[in-house]
Amino acid sequence: MQYPVGLLVSDFDETITQSDSICEIAKLAYEKRARQGECPLVDEKLAPNDSDSGECPPPWSYFVEKYFRDRKDHIKFWCETNPERTLQDHYKLLESLREVEKKSLNRVEKYQCLSGVHCDELFKTGERIPKRNGVIDVLNSYLPKCANGNISRYFYILSTNWSRDMLLGSLKDLVRIKREHILSNDLVLDDTNITTGKVKRSVLSALDKLSIFSKLEIPRGTISVYIGDSDTDLPCLRIIMGSNNTLSKYCTKFGIEIVEGLVEKINTNDLINTKKQHYKLFRVQSWKEISDSGLLDW
Repeated sequence: MQYPVGLLVSDFDETITQSDSICEIAKLAYEKRARQGECPLVDEKLAPNDSDSGECPPPWSYFVEKYFRDRKDHIKFWCETNPERTLQDHYKLLESLREVEKKSLNRVEKYQCLSGVHCDELFKTGERIPKRNGVIDVLNSYLPKCANGNISRYFYILSTNWSRDMLLGSLKDLVRIKREHILSNDLVLDDTNITTGKVKRSVLSALDKLSIFSKLEIPRGTISVYIGDSDTDLPCLRIIMGSNNTLSKYCTKFGIEIVEGLVEKINTNDLINTKKQHYKLFRVQSWKEISDSGLLDW
């Protein structure tokens, strides 16, 4: 029996967009301070004094490099001290990376890198973020079919991104999308809707995504489908967007079959959430492949 998709959930960065977009938030904040004459833009990589945040944050490259170095070191240490024989072992690793994310956010908050930006500026920045071809058309085709008898269709973005306003700006042409459909971290705003430099932390790990995803309503008689691109999406994942080598490596390691494409291959029974671990994922390279498969047809 084939089931219609009643709950569609998608990652944002590199699933809906062409590349990661968090750096766009930093670019906006840094360039605004430079225009206002507060902190000049610098090319050199300045190592800050850890005991004093100073008046101006170091270049964004400092935070990016520090994050990836911490992540690499953490994974190396974890794998040396924790055997990774099963997929559940890997999920423990993914959950442990929460500490790396928290450490990175603490660092960014300490230097107030993302302060001083109005929510409207974040929205406009989102409008300029390059998206994957056809994604808005595919989602608009899915979303208007919001009711059929007593059955509704739902769509959410579930992301580790830091700004719901930026995501809303990126999705402004998407019919029926509202703020409550964006499930992500978010920049804290003051009473004038200016960012304080703090980040409200809601989605820091793969298991955070799983916890949120598992609580979303699935209309009776339908199935849920999660679309993502990395191993942060793995606990929820049913359709892989693109060719992330790390994700492919772990799927091979833990015996998860990856079926290339959807057209004439999709059986929605393979997408149904069960208590057993799924061992089949479908990989596409574009949103058009999803549309052409008929998976989202009602």
